[in-house]
Amino acid sequence: MGSEWLKVVDECSRNVEACRRAVKEFMDKMCVESGACRRAKKWDREYEWVERLIESGVPDGRSRLILYVISRYLLNVRGFSPEEAEAIIDSFIEASCRNHGNCGKIYKSWIRHVVRRVKEGGWKPWSLERLKREDPELYSIVLKVVGEAES
Repeated sequence: MGSEWLKVVDECSRNVEACRRAVKEFMDKMCVESGACRRAKKWDREYEWVERLIESGVPDGRSRLILYVISRYLLNVRGFSPEEAEAIIDSFIEASCRNHGNCGKIYKSWIRHVVRRVKEGGWKPWSLERLKREDPELYSIVLKVVGEAES
């Protein structure tokens, strides 16, 4: 393992892309050797729909998704910092505008407040089942977007 890690360090001194590639290769190899990644793959499938929502945006329901799903996923599942989570939420808002024409204003102060409270609370994101039960209209929107992203 020592020489493989030294290769990562060497690649990271060259440039960012080489570093990313070397870290990914190293982690993939460590993951396979230790068997630690089986759970991570299940986790990836469990939240794949949230990643697709972030990438594609939605035609309606941005605030509810930020509050109940996206902020919780970014902070308490993925472990992003509040600043990173805010930047990703901004990209979700931009994707909603670009891909769905949903360009209404969502205030940065509200996003910061949500991110702070979600981080403090440690709440997990709503599942698709809970979304279906608690907010059927939003569930329908999510299914349409996720279905479009799959095709």
